[in-house]
Amino acid sequence: MKKTFIYWLLLLFLLLFSNNLTAQTKDPQNKLHSPRSTVRYFLKIMNKVEYEKAPRIDEAISTLYLEDIPEAGRIAAGRDIAAKLFKVLYYFTFKVEALPDDYNQNTYTLPIGSDKGFDISLRCYENGEWKFNYTKTLCHLDEYISVITKEEENKDFDNTVDPVFRSPRETLRYFFSNMSKETKEGDEAAAEALDLSSFEKSIRKEIGRERAVLLNSVLARYRYIDLVELSDDSKSTPVILLNDAIGRITLEKVKIEDSGLMAWKFSSASVKALPILYDAYKEKDVLSDINSLEKLPLSIRVRDYMKKNFPNLMKTTFLLENWQWIGLFVIVFLGLAVGKFVIYLLTKLIKTLFQKANLNVDLDTQKRFLIPISITITAIFWWSGIYLLGLPSNARVILLVSVKVIAALSAVWAGYRLVDVIGNYLIGKAEQTENKFDDILAPLITKAMKVMVVICGLVFLADIFAIEIDKFMAGLGIGGLAFALAAKDTISNIFGSVTILMDRPFQIGDWVTIGQADGVVESVGIRSTRIRTFYDSIITIPNSELINAQIDNYGARRYRRIETTINIGMDTPPEKIDAFCEGIRELIRHHPCTRKDYYIINLDKFGPYAFGILVYCFVITPDWIAELKEKHRLFNDIIRLAKRLGIEFVPPTQNIYTRESHNLEYKDIPSGEPAALEEGIRLADEIMRKNGILKDIRPNV
Repeated sequence: MKKTFIYWLLLLFLLLFSNNLTAQTKDPQNKLHSPRSTVRYFLKIMNKVEYEKAPRIDEAISTLYLEDIPEAGRIAAGRDIAAKLFKVLYYFTFKVEALPDDYNQNTYTLPIGSDKGFDISLRCYENGEWKFNYTKTLCHLDEYISVITKEEENKDFDNTVDPVFRSPRETLRYFFSNMSKETKEGDEAAAEALDLSSFEKSIRKEIGRERAVLLNSVLARYRYIDLVELSDDSKSTPVILLNDAIGRITLEKVKIEDSGLMAWKFSSASVKALPILYDAYKEKDVLSDINSLEKLPLSIRVRDYMKKNFPNLMKTTFLLENWQWIGLFVIVFLGLAVGKFVIYLLTKLIKTLFQKANLNVDLDTQKRFLIPISITITAIFWWSGIYLLGLPSNARVILLVSVKVIAALSAVWAGYRLVDVIGNYLIGKAEQTENKFDDILAPLITKAMKVMVVICGLVFLADIFAIEIDKFMAGLGIGGLAFALAAKDTISNIFGSVTILMDRPFQIGDWVTIGQADGVVESVGIRSTRIRTFYDSIITIPNSELINAQIDNYGARRYRRIETTINIGMDTPPEKIDAFCEGIRELIRHHPCTRKDYYIINLDKFGPYAFGILVYCFVITPDWIAELKEKHRLFNDIIRLAKRLGIEFVPPTQNIYTRESHNLEYKDIPSGEPAALEEGIRLADEIMRKNGILKDIRPNV
């Protein structure tokens, strides 16, 4: 019995010794080799899942002991448990670095939540991995979350603090999550966590992005910072993340200029110290468990290259380092050269395009365009080059703002003149087509493009000086309301011009009547339409009025009507009247510009002193001038016909006329209607042959 007891005691000792030996010889490469490594790995993965939307939650499940759950539903349950456990851990503030990394016991309880009755425990299992215990912790998470939820509901929300940067923990989380996006936009968003109030607004975007990358690089080489070790309380004291003799990195509460709210941000002093801290830490290794992105700005890489290869040029001479002065001279020279080269290429390109379209280049318009474009290209090159030099903030403000303003103004100038070149091209192409719609569209496009160029220029200038246009307009108050009311008519006119383009009620050159305006359409703009009257004045009609106006477009007529009454003497015999009417019909049938399928020539009136013959017909002409010309030809032929027939024209007044006073050529007319009609046709044919219109000779009957 005694030997058996000793045997079992020895066996128990061996088992305990074996467990201790196993705990002491954990593989340091194993991510779950200790309580600290397991908690850190879980929080690191879940931070990415929660705040970066990374699909890696299954990796976090590996830190949970789920053998007590049926295998079929283990993955789904594990995801839910991981989310709940992260919420519980994230509620507390504790230092992961303080957790044991070399622990000889089989279980470890985190020093958080005990005052609330929480038991958050980990256990070392047979394979040497530490995992969150299921029976002591994971199966009680719903109870823990219920307690946390009640406390959060009873907590007073601080309305004076920006919700995005409400605590040191949230600010650091926001910074890290945006820096991990590997995009320019991510860097700019991360820069919002920095207090840049000591820099001018016009350069804050460039400075902020640069300093955000430097901050990420320094923290990556300093130590891994667990978010849970930072306070989640908006009323926390300032948090020092790095404390070095050459500078500090501190999170503190600052006042936001625009909104007036308080926000937790990296202090202004920390932002200023980042270049020095970067120089001190850049040679150190990046910590193995830090997901740091080495995406330094090109300006920093250029400066590092110069410092490594040309240390003698790093001395400061009159505000700038020597290599920066050399860089400025090189950039100025290259900018001028690039501007000249671009002008040469554009000149060749414009000439080629116009030659292919069989159009003549307006050299004056081209010159007015090339001068500002040369200035724009040069200024943009200087802008990029100055950014690469990484100048001090004061010098950067002066040079960058100056170059940006020059670039913006010259770009607007160049864009305005470029629209003239494009307008010349479009108008030239429109003149080559028969469609008059192009004559409206080309000038309208040109004017619209000029308006857009000016608007874009104003927006760009506002961006240079960090003017927020929406807030500026909202702050105008009554003035903004007046501006909006004044802009109402402008917007109506723009819609009117769109209506003209869509409905096309008239074209350039059409004779129209719009209300009291009667004349020829001369131009259609964004705001108004101009009509040249027949007494050579200009009537300007706002396009908004054209939406509901009644437009009578004479220019759209297929035929132009001629309606007149010819008064002849009361002593004219019926045979002559028949011959005269039929002769006029024959003239219309042979006239090159008359409508042949519809005309009316008949005796229409018995006046007290004359007979009235109605002449009702149509001519096919493109415009009013051509109409008058063809009307003149037709009336002249009618006069010749009347002279041959010996018919007198009588004005509508009471006068006595004698036959001898008119020297009439024709004395006799055949009797009977058929013969009279034939005689009228014969005489009309003779007149048309004399005019060169009728070639064949009709035989005399």
